[in-house]
Amino acid sequence: MKQSSRFQGQKKLKRKTHYSGKKKRHTVKTQLTVNADGLIIHQTMHVKGSMHDYSLFKRCRPHLPGRVVGEGDLGYKEVKNDFLWLNFVVPFKRKSQGRGKRDVKGEEFSAGQKAVNKAFAKERIVVEHANFGVRKFLIWGGEFRNRLKHYDIAMEIVCGIVNFR
Repeated sequence: MKQSSRFQGQKKLKRKTHYSGKKKRHTVKTQLTVNADGLIIHQTMHVKGSMHDYSLFKRCRPHLPGRVVGEGDLGYKEVKNDFLWLNFVVPFKRKSQGRGKRDVKGEEFSAGQKAVNKAFAKERIVVEHANFGVRKFLIWGGEFRNRLKHYDIAMEIVCGIVNFR
């Protein structure tokens, strides 16, 4: 039996939504929230891989109490402007002198900014270890060879195993 052309078009459109031209493969993205002990406490549903990290954060951010300090990399620098009630920290970035100026470095950080970035890096390594724990199971690093609707369930299982360690 042949499938109707309309059905084939729907399948092609579904595949196309998750295709990354940069990576030349079908990609999905998931964000994890990790506490200070390295336990994964929240996982977002998967979205297409081309979605920006901050757009995903705006769509399905976890509701954190006011006393909890959220941290993110420089992709989350707009959180302070958009979510004023969140206690959120991002590292400082050196401002460049502009395009086309070679051998000209940006302004040096003050001692306070260096201290904040160093403390941020020490806390960030806990998140990177949790990410590596998930990557070991090849759900991120490898190709997911199952139906896309099973991805979130598989991701929850892997996060549970990583937390169990």
